[in-house]
Amino acid sequence: MRLFLTKSLETQAEEIDDPIMRLRFLKVCAAENPETFVPAPPGETSKGLRAVCAVLLLAGLLAPGYQASDGENPPELHAPRLSSTAVSFTSSDGFNKVWLVDQSNGFETYSNGLRIDDRYEVANETRVFYPVYHHGNLNADQPEWRSEPAGIVYHTTESDQAVFDAEHNANLKRIGRDVLNFIRDRRCYHFMIDRFGQVYRVVRESDVAFHAGNSIWGDDQVYYVNLNSSFLGIAFETQTLRAEDLPSANAAQIHSARVLTEMLRSKYRIASQNCVTHAQVSVNPDNMRIGYHTDWAGNFPFLDLGLKDNYAIPPPSIYAFGFTYDPIFVHATGVRLWEGLVLADDQTRSRAIAAGVTIAQYRTGLRREYKDILKTLKEAESVKEATHASS
Repeated sequence: MRLFLTKSLETQAEEIDDPIMRLRFLKVCAAENPETFVPAPPGETSKGLRAVCAVLLLAGLLAPGYQASDGENPPELHAPRLSSTAVSFTSSDGFNKVWLVDQSNGFETYSNGLRIDDRYEVANETRVFYPVYHHGNLNADQPEWRSEPAGIVYHTTESDQAVFDAEHNANLKRIGRDVLNFIRDRRCYHFMIDRFGQVYRVVRESDVAFHAGNSIWGDDQVYYVNLNSSFLGIAFETQTLRAEDLPSANAAQIHSARVLTEMLRSKYRIASQNCVTHAQVSVNPDNMRIGYHTDWAGNFPFLDLGLKDNYAIPPPSIYAFGFTYDPIFVHATGVRLWEGLVLADDQTRSRAIAAGVTIAQYRTGLRREYKDILKTLKEAESVKEATHASS
């Protein structure tokens, strides 16, 4: 069946001089407003259809190297060449079956070789319900409520580092214990992996850990705002080295992180795309910029952990809630996060064009929705604290 554009849409498309921007505009409209593409009358080949075909042909030659910008956007990124503007990263998730084999003397052993030390385990606020917000319906007063962990956030402890050598074994063990005591007292993470690769359970999985703060992520269906309740926190005992500007993990830590991630994904059916780093989810509501925390902004070993390279995922904080970023954050990412940042900018620009507004106007609307959600969450937190105080 031949299709042609409705008159208003065709007029808008013709007003976009850049052929690649015109293509992206049409792609967004086709995906979000299919009713604007209607059957062509018998015997008529529409001007709009010819325009679409021409743009598609030209885009095949030009799109991979294209990068748009405007005066308000973050600095230009010399990122890997892109040809996609997809919002989300969809993978065919497979979950390996992992089960608890033995639990005794403060240790747990699992079928995939994972061994967890429970001797530092503490309780915190019980995870009861947390809100999520469906795509296309960001009404702060109409969330969906869930109770199981939906994802994992990876952190770095940024603690002191002794030379990793047998001569410094006593010091390495002392620092590791000090870090564990520190994060246990503050209920920072659900798990910590020390420099020898030992996995420690800190906050119970059934409870909230204070690891993500102001944060945003999203999968193919919903957005998560403030991830302390919805995501589990795993910290590597490591530090970002000044000379390298990126953190690192040793082979023992990577192996332990892989089997720990495998166990948690099996237990809670966690999608690969919801296994992300703190830098990818962290936001600052005061200046509406992402990357308030930059741990694992680049260099995270996704593939070694059996995950997709999630640095390619556009941060939903940008395209769904109107956040931006600055050159400092770009520097912290190295090159690994660039692709996701560019895709998120591109999606924001395309949606603004489809809505017939400027990027600034579009972001203002997104930010208003985010502020409404944040206000509702804070009000709910105040009610909870008042209830606990009176009980």
